[in-house]
Amino acid sequence: MSLWEDIITIIGEKKDKTTLSLLKEIKKVELKENTLLISAPDDVFKEWILSNFIDDIKTCASKLIGQKLTVCVISEEEKEREHKKERKKKQIREEKPYRFYRLNPKFVFSNFIVGSSNKIAYSACMSVADNLGKIYNPLFIYGDVGLGKTHLLHATAHYVLSKNPDANVIYTTADTFMSELISCMQQGSILEFRQRYRDVDLLLIDDVQFLEGKERTQVEFYHIFNALHLIGKQIILSSDTPPSMLTGIQERLKSRFVSGLVVEIKPPDLETKLSIIRKKAKEIDLDLPHDVILFISKTVNTNVRELEGSLQKLKAYSQIMERPITLELARDILKDILKVKNVEELTIQKIQKEVANYFAVNLNDMLGNSRRKKVALARQIAMYLSRYLTDKSLTEISKAFKKKDHTTIINAIEKIEKGMEKDRKLKLTVEFLRDKILTL
Repeated sequence: MSLWEDIITIIGEKKDKTTLSLLKEIKKVELKENTLLISAPDDVFKEWILSNFIDDIKTCASKLIGQKLTVCVISEEEKEREHKKERKKKQIREEKPYRFYRLNPKFVFSNFIVGSSNKIAYSACMSVADNLGKIYNPLFIYGDVGLGKTHLLHATAHYVLSKNPDANVIYTTADTFMSELISCMQQGSILEFRQRYRDVDLLLIDDVQFLEGKERTQVEFYHIFNALHLIGKQIILSSDTPPSMLTGIQERLKSRFVSGLVVEIKPPDLETKLSIIRKKAKEIDLDLPHDVILFISKTVNTNVRELEGSLQKLKAYSQIMERPITLELARDILKDILKVKNVEELTIQKIQKEVANYFAVNLNDMLGNSRRKKVALARQIAMYLSRYLTDKSLTEISKAFKKKDHTTIINAIEKIEKGMEKDRKLKLTVEFLRDKILTL
């Protein structure tokens, strides 16, 4: 006997036959976790149950199951109304195929490596995504090719749509915008074009520099920009140069571009490049030794795309040649696409020398057993950096510091890590030395 039949039997002992027969008309009852879901034939039946039996049903069900349950009653008519709403939403989405098209699913905020070179642009996009049309409108991002401008535009669109799937979002490039405009003009559908771009919550235009010299396109874009801005809709633009350096762009447009927030994305610093290489290598299942990672980060001085291209080429050659990637192999494989310079291996000895010089202590004292405060601190920092800036084992590091075992190394690392959490001066000192050593 089912749970619902048991409930009816118990309730029926106190009710008349007519009531009992009506309750038996309910055929769909489902127990999900701590909730009993009852499907009533219609709205009237639902109200009848809620008004007369809900407490009895809840009490009986809880006793039969042996735990406190929640009872939810929904009518078939309600279900149909919900289905109609969903169908209508789907129809609206299908009628507007231009919404949020050509978004790269990989370009999300969680995949964006944040560093000092792009932190402001990243934070601005996050703020805009949470406050469409209320701050930084328009947001204008500029920087060289391959530094992450498109990634941030796509990430903003993805974030907005994750919060509101029904948001009307358009991402396009200035070049595509112009092509669509020309096509609509030829087909006599310019009014539809205007309505399409004015009926949005978020408009993202990539590579605005391609509007240079395109007078007719600029006129149309100017009016669309004004219409959206007037009603508080968000606009985000990107370019390879700042607005002031755009030639062949109407002054009235340039003045609109700078009316919000203008931010620059610069080439990644060494630390950011190291993070990008490690993340990208992991994404493509590429195992890279530490010296190869350091070599690529010091050699690639242009953009993230070149970093990704270097990793893809290394993986392809490694698989074809069936050889593990070494520094020598990386130099040979990448010589055609990188301006390969003589990047020496970062050794523990170099770290020891730099730290000793910074603290103005004798290197032999630092490698000895001196307990002087400054010498001991220099030794501990050198041990810490040796662990995290090289791929040497604890045993190898302990030998380099003339210690019998690696217990001293572990203790030094833990002491510096805890000290950096509490002492801002120590944290800044370690970070300064790390950055200095990485540029050697």
